[in-house]
Amino acid sequence: MSERRLLAWLQQQVAAGLPAIAGTRVTASVPLQVALVNELIAEALADATTAAPQRAAATPTAIDATALLRHVRSVRVEAAPGVITLDVALAIGE
Repeated sequence: MSERRLLAWLQQQVAAGLPAIAGTRVTASVPLQVALVNELIAEALADATTAAPQRAAATPTAIDATALLRHVRSVRVEAAPGVITLDVALAIGE
């Protein structure tokens, strides 16, 4: 499957509520280096200052993050020197 077809399939799945993986439960612990978190925040802030039409044109193939977030059941953040850990629980189709 090409990258373009995979992305189109993922977009369709997200828009439809992820029916291909309905009933899935995921619990994950994701350690992130502070430098990566800072980079993501800087990019988000830069995107927020970009005019909306430019953002839309720049990311026409993006997956709808809002649709994905509705599956998040809990998030816990823990900080230690140099690392931020996200404990995330997801439930699909519930």
